[in-house]
Order: sequence, then C-alpha cells, then structure tokens
Amino acid sequence: MLHSTPVDRYYDDLLADVAHRIQLTPTAYKEAVAHFDAVSQYLDAHESGFPELSPVIYPQGSFRMGSTISAYDDREDYDIDLILELAIDRFNDPEVVLHRVARALSDGKGRLKFTTCEIKKRCVTLGYANMHLDVTPAVLMPGRDPRVISIFDRHPERPDNALANPEGFARWFDARVRPRAVIAKREVRAAVVPVPEQTPADHKPDRLLAIQLLKRFRDIQCDRGGYDRCPSVLLSRIAADAPQGAGLVTDLRLAASHLAREVSVQDLYVENPACPEDVLSDRWPKAVGSNFRFAQDLGVLVLRLDELVRADGTQVRKLDILKDLFGENAARDGFRQTVDRASAQSRNGQFSASTTGAVGFAGFVPAGSVAAPAHRFFGGPVR
Repeated sequence: MLHSTPVDRYYDDLLADVAHRIQLTPTAYKEAVAHFDAVSQYLDAHESGFPELSPVIYPQGSFRMGSTISAYDDREDYDIDLILELAIDRFNDPEVVLHRVARALSDGKGRLKFTTCEIKKRCVTLGYANMHLDVTPAVLMPGRDPRVISIFDRHPERPDNALANPEGFARWFDARVRPRAVIAKREVRAAVVPVPEQTPADHKPDRLLAIQLLKRFRDIQCDRGGYDRCPSVLLSRIAADAPQGAGLVTDLRLAASHLAREVSVQDLYVENPACPEDVLSDRWPKAVGSNFRFAQDLGVLVLRLDELVRADGTQVRKLDILKDLFGENAARDGFRQTVDRASAQSRNGQFSASTTGAVGFAGFVPAGSVAAPAHRFFGGPVR
C-alpha cells in the first residue's frame, strides 16, 4: 500500500524496526527446526515403538503461521506446538495415550537431547535450554474437512476427545493475512515442508507484524497487570478479521481497536472458522474480568500510537512510548535502527526533517529471504 507522507512512512518503518527485534533469531529458528526434525525422525523410527501407529507430526499455532515472537523476559522461553496424529481409537483413555507418548519420548532422551519431559493436560512438553516443544497426540477424523482431529484431553472439565483443526485455522489465517503469492507457494510445497520458511520481518505483511506487536504488548501488559494472557490463537483469530490499514501504524491501530471491541463481552465465544466444534475461547479468560482488562489496555495502546505520531512530541518521549508498549530492548534497538537509517539517507538527500524532529524517508531495500530446509509434512518423504 502507498504511504501518504514521508512522516507516515517514518513511523511505519519505526514500528517495523521494533517488530524486527521481536522475531525469533535465525539461530533460535534453526534450533527449533532441528528439535522438530529430531522428534519427528525418532517417532518414525522402530526404536520408538510408534511406526505401527502411523505417526504424523506437524507444527501448529504461531510457529506454523509465522507469528512466533521471542520472549521479552530472559526468564521466559518460547514454545513450539506440535500435533502428533496416531492411528488409534479416538476414545482411548487420555491418561493412557499421554503416558505412552511421554514414555516413548523419555526412552529417546539421549537422542532428542531435551532436559525435561512433562505430561500436561493435553500434551507432553519437552524442555530445552531456551524453548520447549508441546507434543499433542490426536487422531485424524475420517469424513471431515482435511486435518480435523480429535484431541486427547485429561482436564476434568473438558471433553477428552474434543475436535479441533489447527491446520485448517492456519490456512484460514494465511488467506487473510498473507499475500496470494506466498499462499500459492506454500500450497505447492505443502506435501514436503512441515515447517514454514522463516520470513524476514522486512517481507512480512503489515497485519502479520501487527499481530506480533500485539502479542508482545499483551505479554508485557498482562504480566504488568497480573491478569491471564489472551491465547495467541484467539488473538490471531480476532485480529486477522480486523479492517486493513494503509501502513503498519494504522493497521496496528485498527487491529487493536477491533480486538478490544470483540473481547469486551461477558460471555466470549469464538470458533475456529475451519471447525465449529473447536472453540478458541474455551480456556480464556481464566479469571473473571481478564478480557475487560485486556480491552482497556488495548484502548491505551491506541491512544499511545496516536501520541507517537503527533508532531509535538520529542524523540525522547517517542522512545519512551515504544519502551512502555513493546519492551525496552526491542524499542531501543528498533529506534536506533530507524534513526541510523534516517541519518544515512539524509546525508544522501533522501529525507526531509520537520522542526519537531520527525523525519520521513523515501524507501529502503528489504533484506534477502532466508529459506528453511525441506522436511516431512503430514508424513511425506524428504525431498
């Protein structure tokens, strides 16, 4: 989309530079892919005892959709969600299924190199130095839309064979957020690539960057306010349907406003558009009022964005706004990147500066893309 003024472009790129700082590093991404590969190959090997169950493992959630963000707090790690489809009866006891998966993974600890293995309500979590893998066993449902699954859940207040479709949701999300060319490329390679290519922030559409910034804002505000976080899948579902804006600042503002309105209801109920039985709001809010507090904070985000782009603010004040919204490190590094680029291009006569210190620039050349290696997808062979 075209930007109306150089100043608009400056603030869009300022937010994009901040968003760049919350991406997973290439090293972290490669580590995640390596752990995924190791688990996939192990479960497909005879020693795991799983080949007779026709295991199919693939990513879901933020990692699948390319919206994973790094942790803003060094005490946190990031998670990679995986679905493990097994050719078993969907009405098996969840306790039995989860313990069998945990036992098989524990037997492969020397090969998989994890530090902890823990059984949760619906997944087995493998812990590593700075990340963890959540492996969720499931059964593919025949006669339903592609990738509708039944999940084993041992939570006493939830059905132990609930239907879901995380891959269907990811495809719905792609259709709303990603350019058609990217979707077409993914469809062509879907038979052999389980992990999407790591797209540099420079190449991501505004809405995907806006969702990542919303997730970082959510993490900071929920921890600061002491209320439970809106699940990423629910945030992504609602934000993807918000009106589109011309430029990242406007797009983030529209997405935040839309999200605030949609979560400000007494009985929040949001379905997976690819599977009506999959209720994305079934586990949030955990505490009464968390959704209203989140909506209030989103309203503050909109006001702070308005303040960020006002001409009467100093650059020091603008940096403080970014720190408050998205964390000190991401804000400081992103701000420095923008200012350095602005200074360099100003020396070349490509910039105009106002008396208030707002600087606009003519454009930039995006970095080259980074391709992920080929992997198995839905059980397909490596090519």
